[in-house]
Amino acid sequence: MTSTRFRALLALGMVLGVGGVTTLAAWTSSAIATSGNITTGSINLQLNSTTNPGLTTTLNFSELGKTGMIPGDSNSAILKVNNVGTGATVPLKYTITSTSSGALTTYLRMTVSLNGTVANKCADGIIVVSSQQLSLAVNQAVGSPDRSLAAGVTDNLCFSVQLPASPTPPKSNSSSINLTFKAKV
Repeated sequence: MTSTRFRALLALGMVLGVGGVTTLAAWTSSAIATSGNITTGSINLQLNSTTNPGLTTTLNFSELGKTGMIPGDSNSAILKVNNVGTGATVPLKYTITSTSSGALTTYLRMTVSLNGTVANKCADGIIVVSSQQLSLAVNQAVGSPDRSLAAGVTDNLCFSVQLPASPTPPKSNSSSINLTFKAKV
């Protein structure tokens, strides 16, 4: 009996001994990836013209107005649309709308060209709008929506308003045109 107990005790010792001898060592490795700074940019649509050379969000674009216009006459002026937002890579898209008032409005036609000249009545450059009839509608679209403008870039837009000879426009009337520029990303 002693030898049976002794053998059992030895077997138990071996089991306990093997359990006590095992190690928990393992090979490990790690790496860390840290991002660079993450910042936001902004878009900032600003306007200016030859008589108002400072950048602004509200512009008196008086150069487009004209007193004593007769049928067949027109007037042209340059308006600069600037993307001066922060973040060197934030482009924007902008839309131009017109809200006009006055009895003369529906007789007027508007032409807009990119890089056109006043001397050529905006008929040169890249035509954005060609002889569009103005209306008394609020926020009438002027040209295609969503014109792209990269960060730090300026669109030199030439605006021309014509008073065609036909149909015969009313005498001694006036119109006022408000152009609105809305930007988005």
